[in-house]
Amino acid sequence: MNPSKLHLSEEESAMVQDSHWLLTKNSIMLKSAELLGVLAAWLQEAFVKADVSGNPVLQLSPKIAKGENYNGLPYMMLDYPRFFAKDEIYAWRTMFWWGNFISVTWHLRGEQLERNRNNIVNAYQQIAHANFRLCIGEDEWRHDFGADNYIPVSSISAELFAKELSDKPFCKLAVKLSLDQWNNAKEKLTDVYGLLLEIGGFSFQGGETGL
Repeated sequence: MNPSKLHLSEEESAMVQDSHWLLTKNSIMLKSAELLGVLAAWLQEAFVKADVSGNPVLQLSPKIAKGENYNGLPYMMLDYPRFFAKDEIYAWRTMFWWGNFISVTWHLRGEQLERNRNNIVNAYQQIAHANFRLCIGEDEWRHDFGADNYIPVSSISAELFAKELSDKPFCKLAVKLSLDQWNNAKEKLTDVYGLLLEIGGFSFQGGETGL
């Protein structure tokens, strides 16, 4: 190895001598985990109020996971509901990705897509108005919002939206918040969940939909 590759740049040298930035980063990651925990509790309460007895997509409890290297950057994610089978997926993934966004993604494949396709197609106007994006990429495990991976639902017609949902073996609908909206993230994300509950056809006892 070239010895020069072991040398620190001026910026790297300054950072390695400064513990404050890393402690701040650790604090932010802890707060992101706490935010996802609050959101998980909100969702669990919502599903308690809904008629979900026997629904296989809700048999597993919420899962919060973290990592340090999604495209080189730290992340934290909540999966709930989380139903991942060999040929079926039903998942709501809430993700904080350092330096990028907080997002909510509804991921469907197989029979779960078949069950929900008509509801999604019929909710085109609501989905477009809520600034959702539709995955047009081929890799269903790619999470960035590059122009080759997601397009705004509002940028295509209802007919093309329906065609996209029919042509692909999976569907991913996602909405993102910029990180400068962090302090309002809980309210904004629970609004997103409320829309997903409605589109997903979850019924509530006594007709109750508010939480």
